[in-house]
Amino acid sequence: MEKRYSVIIFDLDGTLIDSMPYHVAAFKDLFKEHKIKIKNGELEELIGQPTIKIFEILKKKHKFKEKILDLREERRYHFFKFLGTQNIAFPGVMNTIKNLKKKYKVAVATGSSRITFSHSTTLDFQRLFKEVITVDDVRRGKPAPDQLLLIAKKLKTKPSECLMVGDSIFDHTAAKNAGMDSIGVLTGGSKKKDLLKAGAKQVIESVNDLNKFI
Repeated sequence: MEKRYSVIIFDLDGTLIDSMPYHVAAFKDLFKEHKIKIKNGELEELIGQPTIKIFEILKKKHKFKEKILDLREERRYHFFKFLGTQNIAFPGVMNTIKNLKKKYKVAVATGSSRITFSHSTTLDFQRLFKEVITVDDVRRGKPAPDQLLLIAKKLKTKPSECLMVGDSIFDHTAAKNAGMDSIGVLTGGSKKKDLLKAGAKQVIESVNDLNKFI
């Protein structure tokens, strides 16, 4: 990619940290506890959007009686239970970010809440980034562009000078809506063709391959 960027915005879950199995397990454990039957694969298609949005979609379809905000709080405890105190950053990612910081401002736009971000990452990891915008900081999460545009504003950068890196189709839809280029990574389980269809300019195996393309 020949274009010059000044800011790189990363998704978190499935992109920088290997948290997706824990998120899925937390949802499934919660649904089992409440006897809410969700079909195999149905949940995985929604992962990458804010938790509240996922619950809204599933509640509309399955008509369960539980309140969404209550379920969100419960799901966090299930997630923390599965996660424990593990460091789940993908191997090599922190060194990659440190190297990228020599040339770019780096930021995170995550569909997770601030408390989940804090529990999912170490302090050393958190300190790598110039800005971290969680779903708590905006009215609309991805695939809306709000988080990405807020980062561009805070870092005093034009959207066209930002590059989004993410593992889900929602990351690339958000980037397209924000007027930003994006690169897809395969570490979250999405297929290359789906990421390209959603708007990714390139698809790479992991964040550690980013230097080859920018």
